[in-house]
Amino acid sequence: GPNNQFGFDYLRDHLTYDEDNLRHRGHAFCIIDEVDSVLIDEARTPLIISAPAEESERLYATFADIARSLKRGDDFVVDEEKNAVLLEDSGIEKAEQALGVENIYTDKGVKYVHHLETAVKAKALYEKDKEYVVRDGQVMIVDEFTGRLLEGRRFSEGLHQAIEAKEGVAVQNESKTYASVTFQNFFRLYDKLSGMTGTAMSSSEEFFKVYDLDTYAVPTNEPVIRRDLDDRIYQTEMGKYEAVARRVKSLNEKGQPVLVGTVSIEKNELLSDYLNQQGIPHEILNAKNHKREGEIIAEAGAKGAVTLATNVAGRGVDIQLGGANPTEKEYEEVKDLGGLFVLGTERHNARRIDNQLRGRAGRQGDPGASQFYVSLEDELMEVFASDTVKSMMGTFGIPEDKPIENPLITNALERAQKKIEGYNFDARKQVLKYDNVLDEQRKSVYKKRDKILKADKEEIKDYLDRLAETEDGFADTIEKKLETLDEDKFLEAVQKITLQSIDTLWVEHLQTMEQTKQSVRLRSYGQEDPVVEYKKEGKRLFENLLSSIDDQVRRLVPKVGEGEFKRERQRLQATKKKAEKAEARAGGEDGGGESKPTPATSDKPTHPDGTEIGRNDRVYIAKGSDEKKMKYKKAKRLIEDEGWQLVESARARQDNR
Repeated sequence: GPNNQFGFDYLRDHLTYDEDNLRHRGHAFCIIDEVDSVLIDEARTPLIISAPAEESERLYATFADIARSLKRGDDFVVDEEKNAVLLEDSGIEKAEQALGVENIYTDKGVKYVHHLETAVKAKALYEKDKEYVVRDGQVMIVDEFTGRLLEGRRFSEGLHQAIEAKEGVAVQNESKTYASVTFQNFFRLYDKLSGMTGTAMSSSEEFFKVYDLDTYAVPTNEPVIRRDLDDRIYQTEMGKYEAVARRVKSLNEKGQPVLVGTVSIEKNELLSDYLNQQGIPHEILNAKNHKREGEIIAEAGAKGAVTLATNVAGRGVDIQLGGANPTEKEYEEVKDLGGLFVLGTERHNARRIDNQLRGRAGRQGDPGASQFYVSLEDELMEVFASDTVKSMMGTFGIPEDKPIENPLITNALERAQKKIEGYNFDARKQVLKYDNVLDEQRKSVYKKRDKILKADKEEIKDYLDRLAETEDGFADTIEKKLETLDEDKFLEAVQKITLQSIDTLWVEHLQTMEQTKQSVRLRSYGQEDPVVEYKKEGKRLFENLLSSIDDQVRRLVPKVGEGEFKRERQRLQATKKKAEKAEARAGGEDGGGESKPTPATSDKPTHPDGTEIGRNDRVYIAKGSDEKKMKYKKAKRLIEDEGWQLVESARARQDNR
């Protein structure tokens, strides 16, 4: 199943109030396909189950206006290497004047600092049609690794709202986190973890340090005879695109299929204009027409085909020489022409992504070739390699409109990529350091919750006895309840109260921990280690949480059966319903995640005579025009996970007949 689904199921298992709804049986072993994509690329952003907060902040538009008034270089600077913004004193003063506050860095103003930094980040680092697109009045994230739209996913920590305000579209409500986990800490739950991918060797250090996994290269099924040519370097981007169009035309005229890779939708469409100027027929594949991906990739190896795609379109698919279902003659004809030619128009920050693009050619022993065209104006070159390469081009006396092919420059680019990979690895490690603190707390709370969820009558009584040890009079009270109330119903109420108390207070704890993380980061200015401070604060807050759970149960249990308990129950059940209807999405330090509805647990259905429908009773369920008959325990899963509706019990239909 999809990695997100496994992670969300793990979180949902710790929001349910019915043991029959549990989806996981434990975490014995796991095999992950495209393991580098899952454990590295997607590991920067945790999975989050959340619901809209009661009141959304109204500050995004204000800070978007402030960000527009700030000038890059004067009011803030951009650290290209770390992909971060740094506010200058003048920028801070302008923000304080606009807000009418004296100092936004006081405790009261920490929220303002976060909004300001997020608004400036949205302005300076997130570009339309590169990191996101605007479609139907919504900001939609573009996956930087695949170039596809990430339906329903949102940037976290207010960044998505800041971009919405920047683009002038409706700002969606902020959300309250009910449960979250990073992929690192979720997959480390498994006793045995493994995976496969074609591009893992360059990330072997991270696999070992984070997951304790060794990386091995498995020999290919057939020898790889693809020719990987040295990069061609141009001084200007325009010169590079003109050269790309000429090369594609030359290859196209002889009939050799070409797959051209770009790093963004914007560059994809720009290069398409250059190809049109040369009169080269071609297919365009990007996030705006991803529904045709299978159809386009199927024909990418046909004679004379030119496919212009973002990043690694068709990843994991063998592009057939000769097109979809080729004849032997068509296959041999394209093979004789040299197979598929992959032309990359820019180096990616990670070597793995470049290797994935190269790997579209030369599959299963077929011939093929790959080459990257880069310019000194490319983002990677500007940040890391421009001075080195410029001096080389000056030394060799290369004119602006002529390329240079030199292994020294290719090596310089790969060193730059290694440097960026190091920064990204450090960023993921930093996210993990914070989440490791929360992970220990999460495991402890979830263990406590699981124990209560699966407890029998005697175990619930033992729990009440433990609570009674620290409060005089509680054990007299419990005995009276057991004497005057139905024992089963009373103990079931205690179980539900405890689960609801854990959930309510855990949600509040998550919010407090997030606020703590924001505040300790400011302490780095005082030469204090933010992670150490977060651990210390987190330990104190967690101890408070555990005692608060017990205190709340002690306070609520005596009210079972009394009128005043009704109000408490209504309040807790309102919280429970929010959790059940929560929207599941992934988000985190650098990005967002998948948005899926969390299944709601409905009130227990009954037969016409009022008796409860049993797990093995047969029922009818429907979805659209489809109707099915099955046992209720199986139907329940379809109702919760796939949107089916309960029609009636089989007994009721028989009675009606």
